[in-house]
Amino acid sequence: MRGSASTRSSLRIAVCLLALVAVGLVAAGSAGAVRIDSWQGGKAAVPQIVTATSSTCPGTVVMLTGAGFVNDGGIVSVSIGGVPAAEVVVGSDQYLYARVGSGATSGPIVVTTKAGTATATPNAIVVPCQSSATATTKPAVAGVKPVKAKGGKKITLSGSGFVGTTSVTVGGIKAAYAIPSDNVMYIIVPKDAKTGQDTIEIKNTLGSVKSFVVKSD
Repeated sequence: MRGSASTRSSLRIAVCLLALVAVGLVAAGSAGAVRIDSWQGGKAAVPQIVTATSSTCPGTVVMLTGAGFVNDGGIVSVSIGGVPAAEVVVGSDQYLYARVGSGATSGPIVVTTKAGTATATPNAIVVPCQSSATATTKPAVAGVKPVKAKGGKKITLSGSGFVGTTSVTVGGIKAAYAIPSDNVMYIIVPKDAKTGQDTIEIKNTLGSVKSFVVKSD
């Protein structure tokens, strides 16, 4: 049987694609295919606002989605705003987490693997960690998301009075945090905090506030 015209056309397309893959012109699934589809960091005036690491608090942890973070030979480097990331965690081939390093300025996020380089868009807007500013009111927490998180994961607090924070603890254990605005705070749940409901306590020179998060295994 000769087959229909559409069948013959489909076969020709398939043969052409196989030939292109064979000569390296189609890179689907191949080394060097690292890409960044999107990223998210701060939740302040615009989603791209992040904070640089300082002596008073760590930088924002950004999450990148894409491909090739594992299968492209492994991560060689990640830079945010022109400086190496302070911390890099590969969640999977599609997810990468990186903390903004000290001295970062507004600029691109660049991921380099053993087989290629990808640059995220839009650029990160880097601001200093505002916990070092003077508090104008005691802190208040309006919400915690997610309310349940594993140790080492980021939670987001909404509220007010976060600028000027002097300490953050979860279950009595000092926690890493970043403050992109007076109304938003990021906290990394300590890995050594006890499993179950833990008290989050935020302090500044004018007072303190307590909220809760459930740490899961």
